[in-house]
Amino acid sequence: MSRLELSATRKFRWRILTPIVLLIALSSLDRVNISFAALQMNAAIGLSPETYGFAVSAFFVGYLLLQFPSTLLLTRIGARRWIAACVISWGAVALSMAFVQSASQLYVLRFLLGCAESGFAPGIVYYTSQWMPARHRANTIAVTMVAIPISVIVGGPLCGWLMSVMNPFALPGWRWMLLIEGAGTVLMGCVAYALVVDKPADACWLTNDEKNWIAGELSREQRVVPAETIWGVLRQSRLWLAAGVWAATLIGANGLVFWLPQVLKEISNASDFVVGVLAALPWAGVALGMIFNSRHSDQTQERFWHVGVAFLVAATALCVAAMSRQGTIAMLFLFIAGVGLGSAQGVFWAIPVSFLQRSAAAQGITLINLVGNVGSLVGPYAIGVIRARQESIVAPVWFVAAVLALGLLLLATLGGRRDALA
Repeated sequence: MSRLELSATRKFRWRILTPIVLLIALSSLDRVNISFAALQMNAAIGLSPETYGFAVSAFFVGYLLLQFPSTLLLTRIGARRWIAACVISWGAVALSMAFVQSASQLYVLRFLLGCAESGFAPGIVYYTSQWMPARHRANTIAVTMVAIPISVIVGGPLCGWLMSVMNPFALPGWRWMLLIEGAGTVLMGCVAYALVVDKPADACWLTNDEKNWIAGELSREQRVVPAETIWGVLRQSRLWLAAGVWAATLIGANGLVFWLPQVLKEISNASDFVVGVLAALPWAGVALGMIFNSRHSDQTQERFWHVGVAFLVAATALCVAAMSRQGTIAMLFLFIAGVGLGSAQGVFWAIPVSFLQRSAAAQGITLINLVGNVGSLVGPYAIGVIRARQESIVAPVWFVAAVLALGLLLLATLGGRRDALA
């Protein structure tokens, strides 16, 4: 790595990636803290496992509906205003959830939260791809995605603590937790407006040589072909295969994040704080998998085996955890499953970014994320239905493992195409 490349990359990581990681962590926390609130909230407003699963899935209805409009807005108004608007909007909705009185109110607010967050994840993938060349992208994207497990590793104990301590308004613990975390997000949205830079040319902290290096590297990678329309993107079978792989990944991750706290509470009867700590352990595995697998993938410039083996590890570990009779063994294999899921998520986006030309990148990334998140909509609700009809916690785990096995088959089909890396 040249001295110029090292300097530009280091500045990018500190000035762009670090604030983005914090914002993604807040996005994830405001999305998943319902899983910790459920320890008290479900009884307070009368939610069954099935209706709780519906509330979780309501988020993804809004999330899917507005993805294309939100990402289009990013390309029109620039990242700075777009990111600030997204963060402040979802923070305000997350804060409002502290005051719900019924299941129907929760459904509406979860839907609106999905609308507010809709374009953020694919927009960030697109935004960071406009800063660094392809050889840095797996690790760059993984660094942004590692914010999700970090949000649970830190947020799990934080949620448990906020739900357990006295508060000045004598609110129930789950309401206080949602109020504080939503207010923090609104504050950070205001800070984001001052920190974010639209594009490398606007960054006063880059030297002219560094700006020219970034522009030159990105220009060399751009294939000289006519600009592709959204209809051209839709005709690519490899894009739909990639969306299926991403859907399988998200069903696995969301099954872990939205249901694990309740399962741990049921089998351990521990305090909310202890449940928060235990629920964070598999997500430490997710974080480790994201970081180390993406780094190795960038070093070898290989993507498909890095994702495929990760799928296999996650599915196998979930099956072993489900069959285990000992809590310690089950937690160990849940940690290993987390490593597998994180390893797959950390490298996955380097695959579609490699075959989408820049003129269609924003639309293609958004489409993959949109279709993939159909799994996020269906998965939690399906698990809720299974949980409502089965006494054992094993059946939902087998469901998730089967979905991951299907994702592995789709990945193998995508990898078998000669033009997959074209």
